[in-house]
Amino acid sequence: MKFFQHVITTIMILLFLIGCNAQSAIPEGFYSYEKDKVEKAMENLDFSAELPSYVPIAAEILVTDRFYLEELDNEAFDITMFTQNNDIFTIQLINGELYQDKSDFETISLMDSLEGYYQDQPYSQTLHWEKEGVTYQIIYRPSEESLSEKELVKVAESFKSS
Repeated sequence: MKFFQHVITTIMILLFLIGCNAQSAIPEGFYSYEKDKVEKAMENLDFSAELPSYVPIAAEILVTDRFYLEELDNEAFDITMFTQNNDIFTIQLINGELYQDKSDFETISLMDSLEGYYQDQPYSQTLHWEKEGVTYQIIYRPSEESLSEKELVKVAESFKSS
């Protein structure tokens, strides 16, 4: 009987540890960020949006900004992260549809059969998509090395409700 209790206890501990690890796992080459700070800054928004589980840069500085897009008549929220090397990673959350000419973008598949639009310029890379009435846009401006399209897609696919 004692042996059976030890086996059950061990299995329960293992399941707990596996569950915790699955929730907080950040893939190699990606980083955590001050998500709590961002969530607090988002509390007064007129809309709710998802946030990424991780980002592709080691952010030294994180700045948030709530603003209004007059041309779209919509509220928006900006999260900008800076590295020591002056790489800039921006996440924009827009309440509504962002009207952009999609002919300059490559259409790509994201999770849950969402379509994303990717653009690689010499000075920046952009990926945007729409989900449940919110436009998500991530922009990377490197000081030297660009990210791959796959890296931006991986960040986009990590967006979850808080």
